[in-house]
Parts: sequence; C-alpha cells; structure tokens
Amino acid sequence: GTRSWTRLGTKFDPTGDDFTLNSVVVMRLDLHAEMITDMSGNATKELAIEQALEGMKETWSELELDMVIYKNGIYKLRSTEEAFLALEDNTVTLSTMKASKYFLVFQEQITYWEQSLSLISEMIEMCQQVQRNWMYLENIFGAEDIQKQIEEGGAKVELK
Repeated sequence: GTRSWTRLGTKFDPTGDDFTLNSVVVMRLDLHAEMITDMSGNATKELAIEQALEGMKETWSELELDMVIYKNGIYKLRSTEEAFLALEDNTVTLSTMKASKYFLVFQEQITYWEQSLSLISEMIEMCQQVQRNWMYLENIFGAEDIQKQIEEGGAKVELK
C-alpha cells in the first residue's frame, strides 16, 4: 500500500503500477540512495529470517521418525539421526537470529520455535529411554526360566 516516507516528504506505493522510473526521477529518490539502500538491505535480511522460519515449519511438518516393527506389531525407533540433524541445524539458525538486530521483529516466532525444538528433543530422548528400558526388561522377563518362576509365583499367590 501507500507508505509515507517522512524523509522523502512524499507518499507512494513502490508496488503500484504508477510507480515508474519517471516517478523516481520526479521524487528525486536519487538524493536518498543511501537511505534506500539501507532499507533494501534491512528488508532483504528480514526476508531471509522469514524464509528460514518458514523452512523450519516445512521441515517439521514433513519430517517422519524412522520407525520399524520390532516384535508382535510393536514399533521402535530405528534411527533419530535425521531428527537430531534438523534439531541441531535449526537450533544454530535460531541462535543466529537471536543475535540479529531484527530479533525483536521476530521474537514471538523465534521463541515459539526454541520451545518447540526443545520439546521435540525431550520427547525423542524420552521415547529412546522408554524403548531401551522396555527392550532390557523384555529380555529379562522373556527368558524361559523367569517365565516359569513368574507362573509358579503367580500360582502360589493364587493358592493362598
């Protein structure tokens, strides 16, 4: 839309059909080249942050955990490498954004992604811990002699 450029003392829409080379000459924008260059540079950097945040959204909406059937229809995580590579990459990207002078413009989105990535990391680590414990205990309780002891112990309990 139309923006008021107080330094230029005029209003114009840089995306409008009436914004032509002639209007640039009439408004004497050449006298404000440094300011326009700075604004263009800032806009380019803000766009890069927007695109990086959009890239994170795409990554996590499409990323699937590498699951395989373990036994009896039970699934287990086979590999978390892709997820942890994305977590590491996105965490570095967010740290860079936080150090940027444009942080305040994107603070809400950056904070959201920091919290989300932290939760994803915790969730994957918990799943791995539960999986390790399950497999360890399954080996113990799945042994024949332990199965017999459990059955005998259960039978004794039932008789009392």
